[in-house]
Amino acid sequence: MLTDYGVRLELASPDDATLGRVQTLAGDALKLVGVRARTAPPAAALAEGIARHAAGPSPRVDLEIVIADDREPIRKVDEPLFQRAFHRCSQVTLVELTGGKSAARVFAAHMTMDGSDAGVWPQPSFVKLDRSDKIAREYANYRDYADRFIPFGLRPNIHALVPGAERSLLIGNFVDKSESLWDLAQREVAAQAVTALIDETLRGWRDQGYASDPILGSVAAAMRNAGIWNPDLIDECYVEKAAEIGIAVTPANLWMKLSALNQTWRQSPIHGDLHGENIRVRNGQAILIDLASVTKGPMTADLAALETWLAFELPDGTEATRFGDPTWQAEIERLYLPAAFRHPPGPSGPASKLRWMSTVVRQIRTMGIAAQSCPTEYQTAVAVQLLRRCRWSNGPAADRFRRGYGYRIAVALVEDASGDGR
Repeated sequence: MLTDYGVRLELASPDDATLGRVQTLAGDALKLVGVRARTAPPAAALAEGIARHAAGPSPRVDLEIVIADDREPIRKVDEPLFQRAFHRCSQVTLVELTGGKSAARVFAAHMTMDGSDAGVWPQPSFVKLDRSDKIAREYANYRDYADRFIPFGLRPNIHALVPGAERSLLIGNFVDKSESLWDLAQREVAAQAVTALIDETLRGWRDQGYASDPILGSVAAAMRNAGIWNPDLIDECYVEKAAEIGIAVTPANLWMKLSALNQTWRQSPIHGDLHGENIRVRNGQAILIDLASVTKGPMTADLAALETWLAFELPDGTEATRFGDPTWQAEIERLYLPAAFRHPPGPSGPASKLRWMSTVVRQIRTMGIAAQSCPTEYQTAVAVQLLRRCRWSNGPAADRFRRGYGYRIAVALVEDASGDGR
């Protein structure tokens, strides 16, 4: 598309009737960046608008785009965005960073520059490729929620937004020689980074929760209103698996119980999709690299998201085709008993293969219980995050088993919070 190259398109119509027909034929194309339709614009205004259009730099059509580690190449239709973003480079090597379930692709971009007096190899950049509307929203989130609330150096500083017709690029600085929190957690060395994440990186957001009195109402309803979960989107396969072992509780049943809870909670900006791969760690500092889902909601929602992701995500080396894991299942049963939300669970045995998981869950659980405004707030937030994970069923067998087991755990937590399980 021409708009992928920064071209501005002006559709001028002699009258409203003709413009209406054009709008019907063009459809969503009129919503694209750089496309505008008007009735009988003055020629001078039309010419001036085109002359003032900031198209940005010309694309570097001979840019060599290298995808590291034999990962999937970028689509041909997306290449113009990279050619515009890296117009001063002869080559860019993209190292893909993984973790989320969205269609977005996130890279560390290592550049070889042309014609720079300062040098050939600048610091790597953080690059995110996603739908144009989502990139625009994330760009706004950085401006509104990050610049003044997350300390400089603990989140990417955005360099550029490269808009396209269907997809756009967001570019910022990347923390080189860093590790994901997920990698640290599996080595049982994540404690300092988790503390830094909550007490330093996210402190500016979490402090806002104390600027006003706690809110009265259902925590699950607040998380639904924030777009974190929707009981209608839970995959039926997990409900069926639960029914096979006698748990005949539907998402509608759960929503009825959750929405009726009389709770109190503090509202603050929340990340909305916090997990072990969108947190980078270097020298003990925790750096966020993804703000696409930032919103306002219960302050405990982020802690619950991170805890459940670290406990239920498939660790490195897991046999993907294995449907079931008795060792993991036994540890999850211990960590996610309703009683473990009234007082943090005890440690696992010193020789336990899952001691790393127990350690990080206990640390986050302690923080969650300390931050809650009523006895069932954090327990509810964890149940909701487990139900949120049941939206997806396109992973391997081992992943589906864990998500389905999370549904069963969520049922028990909801029934306990509502008084049915006590």
